[in-house]
Amino acid sequence: MGVFKYITVLFILIECVLCKNRTGTPCSEDDLTGVCKRIYQCPYAVNLVDGEEKKAPTCAFDGLVRIVCCPSQNLLYRTGVLKDYFKGSNDGVIRSKDMTCRYEGKQPVLCCQNTPDIPDPPEPKQCPPLSQPKLKTKVQHFAWQKCVNYQRYFNKCISMNDHPNSFERINTCGIPNNNTVFRIFGGTPAVPKQFPHMAVVGCHNSIYTEDVDVIWVGGGSLISEKFILTAAHVLVENLHGRIRYAMMGTLNKTDTKSGILYNVIRIINHKAYQKGAKLHDIALLELNERVKFNEFIRPACLPVPGRELEKGLSIAGWGETDDRGKGSEVLLTASVNEVRHICENRFDSGTFTPESMICASGDVGTNSSDACKGDSGGPLMAKFTNLNCSYSIEGVVSYGPRCGQSVGVYTRVSYYLDWIVENVWPEEFRAYKEMIKNK
Repeated sequence: MGVFKYITVLFILIECVLCKNRTGTPCSEDDLTGVCKRIYQCPYAVNLVDGEEKKAPTCAFDGLVRIVCCPSQNLLYRTGVLKDYFKGSNDGVIRSKDMTCRYEGKQPVLCCQNTPDIPDPPEPKQCPPLSQPKLKTKVQHFAWQKCVNYQRYFNKCISMNDHPNSFERINTCGIPNNNTVFRIFGGTPAVPKQFPHMAVVGCHNSIYTEDVDVIWVGGGSLISEKFILTAAHVLVENLHGRIRYAMMGTLNKTDTKSGILYNVIRIINHKAYQKGAKLHDIALLELNERVKFNEFIRPACLPVPGRELEKGLSIAGWGETDDRGKGSEVLLTASVNEVRHICENRFDSGTFTPESMICASGDVGTNSSDACKGDSGGPLMAKFTNLNCSYSIEGVVSYGPRCGQSVGVYTRVSYYLDWIVENVWPEEFRAYKEMIKNK
């Protein structure tokens, strides 16, 4: 009788293990999330086996029929003779300067001529100039010019009532200046318009709950009309697949109605980044359309030498607020300071390199401010003293010890300035260099 009970329990356990991989159950394979289906019900798997002669991701077998992990999203563009051209694509679409083509697994089925972006008109020449730091390289000059251009959306140039040909700048930022120290770890909410460059990035949810379409996994910073700066490990090492969405203009990441949701169409990891490594932890996300700037959504500046900055640094994010792993629904902010010597003493040279990383922590002897899991990819910021409501993105949240326990390590953005400019504004930067050369 005891043996019979043992066999029965063993049979039930085997059944429970097998039932997890039956048709209709959620599955995950590498960066693919989907549902287990019979292979003939999944065009993606059929293409892999017949066209690529590759093994399809398998859940189980039903007799001789393979049950495969069939992606919830259309991933046919990952197969076929032209698949290599679409490796960096999130949606099976490649975009060049002139054309946009959609791929359906065997060939491009539609290519369209791009409509050129219409730039905003320039400000009147009589507008009071903004400060110009002493810069050395063309990349630095170009990045600073972009920073100045974005000022027009809140540091507005308007004509004076009594003198229509005279202009002045009016600050429409609406954020009071204060020196209150906030903390993300157990922190205090940010206020509207405080960090208009903040973005939360996420993946399509096809597994955990039916009432949530997006799993938010990290942060980022808007740095242009179409690009968000973030950390490479957010894109490569999260457990929910490819980053597909970015939301801006809201303080509450669960309230999609108060923000603007964008699709991520291309990811650019730094070519030297390796999964699991700490070096070169930086990446770019390209959005599906130009962001319309306003006082709630606009880019931050990239770091260049000679800027006038306030003392201290800030971080912001929607990450964990305690060591139990609970994330914040609202945007939180913190104040930290650079403490290079601590990381140099604590980490070896293969983990921390001061040329490409920043070590920062809250005040020593306090319950230190810290960036936590879920804040990854968000900005380490310095506020300008001479540009209203503007931040320079000094670092990107990379890694650190347990939440709130000690220092955090951030990717140093200035080290990667050339890489950022050449990927975000390739055509504009080439034209700028030609203009400088011909002067």
